[in-house]
Amino acid sequence: MKYTGYIVLKHYDKDTKPINTKERLHDTIFLKPEMDIKQKIDNTPEIIPIYTSQKEAEADAEWWPAHTNEDYGVVRKVTITIEEETYNTIKSERKTLNELIEKYPNDNQAYKDTLKELDWFN
Repeated sequence: MKYTGYIVLKHYDKDTKPINTKERLHDTIFLKPEMDIKQKIDNTPEIIPIYTSQKEAEADAEWWPAHTNEDYGVVRKVTITIEEETYNTIKSERKTLNELIEKYPNDNQAYKDTLKELDWFN
């Protein structure tokens, strides 16, 4: 499945350098002031905000550099390919419950009951 979204990039002081590395993306990605997103140590974004509305992305691209004519924002269209499942909380929960059942063979009815409640998921 493919999903289309938009990211907002910010450029300072008439910056025209291409965005062709993760570090460059990190330096130019726009984070809303209310988003307190911590970045990883290696300077790659932990979270990249993707807008579902092009109009909202454009509004934020125009809003953030409003204080100077030398700064500008750019909206880039992005496509996300949603592929395979890499993690499932129910599978993880089942694994933990099975481990607890094995660990406590005499007193595990509550774990068995909880495991049975997860039967609805194939």
